[in-house]
Amino acid sequence: MLKLVIFDFDGVIADTESAHFEMFRQIFLEEGIVFTWEEYMKSYLGYTDIECFTERLKNRGESPTPSQIADLVERKSIKFQKYIEENSIILPGVRDLLKNLRDNNIPCSICSGALRHEVEFILKKTQLSDYFTVIVAAEDVLRGKPDPQGFCMTLEKTNKILNNSPKIAPNQCVIIEDSTWGIQAALGAGIKCLAVATTYPEEIIKKATPYTRPDLTTVDTNTLQNLLD
Repeated sequence: MLKLVIFDFDGVIADTESAHFEMFRQIFLEEGIVFTWEEYMKSYLGYTDIECFTERLKNRGESPTPSQIADLVERKSIKFQKYIEENSIILPGVRDLLKNLRDNNIPCSICSGALRHEVEFILKKTQLSDYFTVIVAAEDVLRGKPDPQGFCMTLEKTNKILNNSPKIAPNQCVIIEDSTWGIQAALGAGIKCLAVATTYPEEIIKKATPYTRPDLTTVDTNTLQNLLD
C-alpha cells in the first residue's frame, strides 16, 4: 500500500530547469566559458550547483578551489532568486495531485539537487510549503543523483518525523522524477519511480523506467498506488 510520495523538485514541481541553465550560462559566460543547453542536458542536468560548476571546470582541465566554487554558486543563486520573484513556475497538475494525496492521507516529501533556500522560497511564494513533511536539498547530501543517498535520506527523515510504527518501507513509496539521473537514484534506493516527460522526451525516460506520463495532470493517488500493485 502506498504510504509516501517523494517528489523531485526541478522539472517535477517547478519549471526551473531552463532557468537553472540560463543562470549557469550567464555565470559561465562571465568567466569566459561557453555553456550550451545541449551540454547541460547531456552531462549536467540533475547535478547540484556545486557539482555542475566543479565538473564543468574540471572538464576544461581546471582545478577549481572550494572558495571559487562557493563564489560561483552564490552568484548563480542571486540571479536565480531574482528570476523566481518575477515568474510563475509551478507545473500543471502539481497542486491537484498534492491535494488529492492529502485527501487520501498520503504524506509527501521532496528530494532535490537544488539549494534548500531556493526550494523553500518557491514553495513559500506559491503556498505549497504545508504539503511537504521533509525537504532534502543539495546541502544535505555528499553525493547527488544518480547516487541514491538523497532518496534514502528522505525516507529515513520522513519516518523519523512521522514516527510511524512500523516504518514506511521502500516498497511502500513512489518517487516522481523527470531525469534519467533521478530515475537511477530512485531505483538504486529500491523505490518505484514514475517519470514525467517535462524535461526529456518520453521515449528517453522510458528507457530508464516503464512508468511514464507526459506531466502530472493525469496522475492521482490511484495512479501511484497502481505502481505498487
